Amino acid sequence: MSINTHHPRIVCFSITRLLLQLCLALFIISVLIAFLPIDPIAQYFNGNVLAVFGEQKTQLIERLGLNQSILEQIMTFGHALFSGDLGYSYHHQEEVSQIIWQRSRYSIILMSSASLLAIIFGYSIGLFLGLKPNTILSKIITQLALMINAIPSFWIGLILITIFAIKLVWLPIGGISPIGVSPETTSFYDKIPYFILPLATLILGLIAPIILHTKEKVIDVIQSQHVQYARIHGLSTLSIVRFHLLRNTLIPAIVIQLAGFSELFSGSVIIETVFNFPGIGQTLVQAGLSGDTPLLFGITLCCAVFVFVGNATASLLSRRLSLSTSF
Repeated sequence: MSINTHHPRIVCFSITRLLLQLCLALFIISVLIAFLPIDPIAQYFNGNVLAVFGEQKTQLIERLGLNQSILEQIMTFGHALFSGDLGYSYHHQEEVSQIIWQRSRYSIILMSSASLLAIIFGYSIGLFLGLKPNTILSKIITQLALMINAIPSFWIGLILITIFAIKLVWLPIGGISPIGVSPETTSFYDKIPYFILPLATLILGLIAPIILHTKEKVIDVIQSQHVQYARIHGLSTLSIVRFHLLRNTLIPAIVIQLAGFSELFSGSVIIETVFNFPGIGQTLVQAGLSGDTPLLFGITLCCAVFVFVGNATASLLSRRLSLSTSF
């Protein structure tokens, strides 16, 4: 059977798997919210437990749909989703789609910049280490990459805050604009210093696996018979990098980056919380703490699609690489 015949089956299977995973994720979120020691009504009034009680509280619970079971909440969200609506956040008093659009702008800039810079610097450093694996500098950088890979991202963020924001006072501690100034009234140029520390923290969390994997892949390619044969015939190092190394080591590094989209998003959530960065990650944490089920469902859906696209692209690249790999 040809590859073209298998392709529609693969697409249908992937979409079905995505829907099942999404339903499971929504079910788990609903269960966790049900067992949280948080009163959504109190959070609705910014923590004021005595703001409403009695019959008014009962009516408010019914109006917000908090009296629904877990399955009813999922079915309500699914029905609204098929109608082109992600629901209404009762904590923010806005449509979920509008909140996600407003809060995801900074997160998209942060994650896309970190992903791009991580693949550029990570691959370049890994390529250098693979070409010079026995030098002292190569061994030092490898050990640093191993150490950074073992350190949690929030710990890296706290270290950077301590050094560059508190000790040296070169950069702001967090946020996206000066205290008391609305982000909407601040130009993007003035917001750049607020991106530096979160961006550096996220890059450090992404770059180590790329460096280590690229180094090992470069060493494997260099030791292959094709490259040894090319060297015997006088092919320069630059030509070997161009015709052999880039072709066989760059795509695997990109595959690792795409397959790690879930780590990219989870790292962004932690970093946005540490730096009080007003992105989709911090919004997700706030929605969980306030028991805002519609907003949690909407963000979960967007995250699932985001991770699915990354994994699907990585899978396609891996298959293409396995079909066309040659040194």
